[in-house]
Amino acid sequence: MAEPASYKQSIPPIGLSLERHTKAVPGDGYYYVLLNGETMGRFRNKNAALELYRQVLQTTGYTPPPVEKAAARNEAVEGYLDAKESYWGDSHKHTRRGGKGGY
Repeated sequence: MAEPASYKQSIPPIGLSLERHTKAVPGDGYYYVLLNGETMGRFRNKNAALELYRQVLQTTGYTPPPVEKAAARNEAVEGYLDAKESYWGDSHKHTRRGGKGGY
């Protein structure tokens, strides 16, 4: 019989995690909500575990750090990609067709 799939959802900066079949929790099939390694709840249903996970997250007041904006696009690369797209978009118009006309 195959080993059950493990599951882990976590926020490392605050030590909050929702786990099932991992090294940190027993392999009994239950979902565990952990805060800094301490069990906050044990649930058979993932949705019930997620509810507690969200409640604990809300009580901690954690907000994720802002995401940095992506780097500016490189003009040379953009030009190359546009030319390539144009070439392959029109390539079907320039194919040789067999037949008596030769074109």
